[in-house]
Amino acid sequence: MVTGAGRLSIKDLQFDCIIGTLPFEREAVQPVVLNVDLWLDFSAASRNDDLAHSIDYAQLAEDLQDFIKNAQFQLVETVVMESAKFILNHHPKVLAAQVAIRKPNAIPQSAGAEACVKIAR
Repeated sequence: MVTGAGRLSIKDLQFDCIIGTLPFEREAVQPVVLNVDLWLDFSAASRNDDLAHSIDYAQLAEDLQDFIKNAQFQLVETVVMESAKFILNHHPKVLAAQVAIRKPNAIPQSAGAEACVKIAR
């Protein structure tokens, strides 16, 4: 049996935002790197070659940046959970969403601190 389930990804979306619990982190933006994986049924999109049956990932990337910037979260754990819920609430075609965020400057001599979560309907 052939299924049309597939994954769309947004990789290494970089932007600046307020994030963190320390006083200096609440005063100035810092860089973050966002990765998003979406699972959805590709059947209708591929059959019709029509974006209306899929997700506009460029628009989603913009929407997620705005959501995260405006929320000014403290914890990376909160960012990933709330962002995954945001995706599922606003995109009914998405069966599951995985969101990871990395703060590259969080830990000296490291690639940073990262949190990741996957939630499904």
